[in-house]
Amino acid sequence: MLRMPAGRTSSIKTMNKCFILQTEFSSKPRARIVTSVALEGQIIHKVERTYDYQLDSETDIRQAETAVVAQHQNLAKKIESNGASFIKQTRSINISADDRLALIPGIVNVTDIEEKLAQSNPHPVYIQSKMLSEVGDAVTAGTKMGALKIIAINGEQGKFILDRIDGHNYLLSVKPDAEMSVALNEVMKE
Repeated sequence: MLRMPAGRTSSIKTMNKCFILQTEFSSKPRARIVTSVALEGQIIHKVERTYDYQLDSETDIRQAETAVVAQHQNLAKKIESNGASFIKQTRSINISADDRLALIPGIVNVTDIEEKLAQSNPHPVYIQSKMLSEVGDAVTAGTKMGALKIIAINGEQGKFILDRIDGHNYLLSVKPDAEMSVALNEVMKE
């Protein structure tokens, strides 16, 4: 019988608060990785991602543990860099689209394109992403395929995924060594 993938627990101190972060692998009722963030004994944030891979060997277990660590570390980084937003969420567990996207393995950064375009002299990658989004709108309007949601970009500036959720366009920066197909699969689950 194979063992279960190991979980992680951390305490993160920011803004004079101590967040307790716990990530675990659960197999029932379906395989998933669950990360809970507690502040003053209350769960204020929770991330739950399905895990669609088999656990048939020790290698599979190690890969699941790597996914647990990645989800845990990505959320820990978000708490360290933006503890105020987590403190404001003490009454509910509303997980924003950009929070969920940022936890996908292989994703380095999630940027709301409209926010970047509202700044003076936006980087050309955001202008190009907006143009691609408009091309997606044109394709959607001109065909019966349905709304175009995801666009993969692999160019000189790097690897990116343009994801369209709830009327927002997000540009996801993909790690140079990450497998684009794996990142795309995860984004499509969102």
